[in-house]
Amino acid sequence: MRFIAPSTATKSPQRRLQEGQAIVLIALLMLVLFAMLGLAIDSGRAYVDRRDLQAAVDAAALASGDWYENYSDLAGTTGYGALPHGIKNFETDLHLYSGPDSNVCASSPLGCPGLPYVGPLNNLRQDTYDLSYQSGAMTLRVQATNTQYNGYQFVFTVQHYLPLAFMQIFGGPTTALITATATSIVGNQRQSPALLTLSTVPCATRLQGNGQLTVLGDTYTNGTVCTTATGLREAGNCYGAAGSACSAATYLCYNSTPGFIPYDPNGVPPPGPPHPAGACAFGDVQGGPVVPAPSLPDPGYLAPAVPFYPGLAGQNNRGSYIEMTPGFTNGFALSGPGCYFLDAGVYTWNGGYFSHGGMVSNELKPPDEALWSGPPGSSVPTTLNTFWGAGGCAGSFTPGPIGVPPALKLSHNLLAGNWGIQVTSVRYDRFLDNTISGNACLTAPGCMRESAPSVCKDASTNDLSNQGINVNITVNSPGAQFYNVYINPQGCVGDPGYLGGSRADFSFVNTFAAPGLGGGILTGGLAPGGWACAAPGVTICNLNYSSIIPPTTHACSTWARANKNCWTPEDETTPTCFASCPPQPAVPQENAPFGLQYAPLTGGDVANENYCQAALTSGGDPAQPCSASKITPGAVQFYMPVGSCMDQNGGGYTHVFSGEQYNWIIIYQQAGPLPIPPNVATCANPGNPNRLDGNALTQYIGTIYSPSADWIIQGADKSPLSGQVICSTATVTGNGQAGIDYNPNYAPAPPAARLIN
Repeated sequence: MRFIAPSTATKSPQRRLQEGQAIVLIALLMLVLFAMLGLAIDSGRAYVDRRDLQAAVDAAALASGDWYENYSDLAGTTGYGALPHGIKNFETDLHLYSGPDSNVCASSPLGCPGLPYVGPLNNLRQDTYDLSYQSGAMTLRVQATNTQYNGYQFVFTVQHYLPLAFMQIFGGPTTALITATATSIVGNQRQSPALLTLSTVPCATRLQGNGQLTVLGDTYTNGTVCTTATGLREAGNCYGAAGSACSAATYLCYNSTPGFIPYDPNGVPPPGPPHPAGACAFGDVQGGPVVPAPSLPDPGYLAPAVPFYPGLAGQNNRGSYIEMTPGFTNGFALSGPGCYFLDAGVYTWNGGYFSHGGMVSNELKPPDEALWSGPPGSSVPTTLNTFWGAGGCAGSFTPGPIGVPPALKLSHNLLAGNWGIQVTSVRYDRFLDNTISGNACLTAPGCMRESAPSVCKDASTNDLSNQGINVNITVNSPGAQFYNVYINPQGCVGDPGYLGGSRADFSFVNTFAAPGLGGGILTGGLAPGGWACAAPGVTICNLNYSSIIPPTTHACSTWARANKNCWTPEDETTPTCFASCPPQPAVPQENAPFGLQYAPLTGGDVANENYCQAALTSGGDPAQPCSASKITPGAVQFYMPVGSCMDQNGGGYTHVFSGEQYNWIIIYQQAGPLPIPPNVATCANPGNPNRLDGNALTQYIGTIYSPSADWIIQGADKSPLSGQVICSTATVTGNGQAGIDYNPNYAPAPPAARLIN
């Protein structure tokens, strides 16, 4: 019987040795898979951590920049500064609610408040703080650097030692170092040239003939620059496309200080500070050509205030001058003498603006300006430098004694003596844009402006004669709605026995309405806090010598100056010397600089382009007193619709300032079809190039923004013709000297806080 049984495979010895290998391979593969899974998990956690850290430092850097832009407070001296604000944002974003374990100022080996200064000249302040979180697992370094002209820079750098969940099991590190950094900048001016021509045509910037243009700031053209060594005097860099003649320009020494007068290192006047021959003084720099240079885009500025002035501009006869109200005009041309004071607002020049004679300005000046070089209370008037005198309409006043009842007489210590009298011009201006938050000039009566004080004039009285003083306005000062009168019982500088010469010697008397067309006596004081005079028709009476001399007098802010014993505002300063030095005799005196208005600070200009101080009684940044201001009281803007143009002839004077509310754009020329090339002799027809033929007084304080139009610029004796010119093409011709002085104080606001890294 046959038996059939399953056959059994015979295993070779070699195969028996391989038994169980699959299990080992699977185990190894699982280990690798777990390692890869751990790597993926830890890498994912690292990626998420890096993303969160980057978002946190980005937000923190932007928050610091934004806070500093609005409040100019770095460390929290006024409550909550830019750095604490940025750090708080960082902690909130990363849920670090318990705050740092430590916060150390690393700015100096000596610790705070020692600060290092960095940069090529070691003149840039840098604040550094190191913070630690989570028992040292996370650190944050914050650096704030004042780069001056290039803005304030905030750098946030975070390091986080992230615990690893899986990799340490496989022999890897226990933590992974995750880093993130962000840099923001605010107040940056690096892309704000003084002269920018947007056209790409050859010779978009041309200097021809014997005309000379001095530029403080960069000259930048998207086309080419055509110039000679005597044509362009550049205190900055010259940027142009390939083929530009920037190397032919004369490069001056300069620094970023507003109002700085550039100088030729080779000794050509003005001489400048002491410096090595052919080189700049320590701390000053000399620019050079940058060719070829990339093109700059049109900044695309707007004119949002135009719709708030829709009516017809008005002209009111004030006797010695014409007062204009804002709005539109269908053709404005001056060819003869006359003075035009511009109320604050937007002026739309339909059909163009033609100034071939007369004088146009929004500057508020006192009657009988005092010579800038004299001390406060000087009796020396200006002669050649009178501002409105250039148009034949400068204000004037005369003080003199007048009899009063015995009970109302002036008491000069039982003696006869001189009283020094100074007068300021006062007016109120409104800005009608109701979309600006905190517009203090929106509602009536508006923002108060007060000019610099006049020359000091004596009025002599005798205590035995029962006398007061009358102040007679013989010619109204253009723009003055009121006058403030100040008195010094010691007389004027130069009077016998008076060795003073200080604002503290003068006391506010009262505010008086400006008299009518023919002038008249100032009577009927309007300030409740002033010295009242009950004698009808008399300006000053019932004062005693001892009640109005220091130390009873004191400094007052503009909005509080209408009170007894307040000092006068600051005096005017030296005429500008820039393109032509020394300045021509007819160049007017400058206004006082920007300043905070509470003691012991001096207040600065409170009438014109340097007046933008918010109503603070403390705090603020003395180096940037107007940084938080939104309104410049009294500012104007010239708006040129498509088809209109400007013809500023040397026979006419236009001296106007823009302000914060207009982004410091003084002439806004609406973009339109490109005009014909700049070779036309006149701008009489719409579309022809604009002509700016300056003189000793013409000045447009702010930016001329004319992106699609051509400009022909003639010489002038005063600089700057403007603070910045942005146009399609520019041609400088003639035999005179013109200048453009880029000053960040009078230029469009730089971009808001933004990340640059």
